[in-house]
Amino acid sequence: MADTLSEQDIWQFLRGIEAGTITLVPQAEPQAVYTGNVVYRASNGWGIRVFNDGNAWDYIEAIDTADGRSIGFAGLDALASLADYRPSEEVAWSRYRIPGHLRFRCTQCGTDLQAGKDSQDRGFLCAECTPAHTPVS
Repeated sequence: MADTLSEQDIWQFLRGIEAGTITLVPQAEPQAVYTGNVVYRASNGWGIRVFNDGNAWDYIEAIDTADGRSIGFAGLDALASLADYRPSEEVAWSRYRIPGHLRFRCTQCGTDLQAGKDSQDRGFLCAECTPAHTPVS
């Protein structure tokens, strides 16, 4: 087993995410992180940490494989083809659930939400997707 993660392995992983053949589950709602690292577990057993800057996908902080290999920001930055990697805004939303600079979006339908506490209190759901309160008898 090699100690390092190859550039080819990293690209295969990122392209799998972009294509949807590898899915991600965030540890916390990315929009609730707003500014900081969003930690994901991938369907292939890998992990990825993405820096979310004001709800904009900024850069990869680290990637860890299921077999214990890893690469951090400095290692990724040293690889010319990966130094400036950033998915399209559509991929950032559809795969990483990061909605775009200073945006909040409904996690069910993608509708833009008004920024602020209301969005988070409703679980990042728009009025149409928020479950109606049922009166208690």
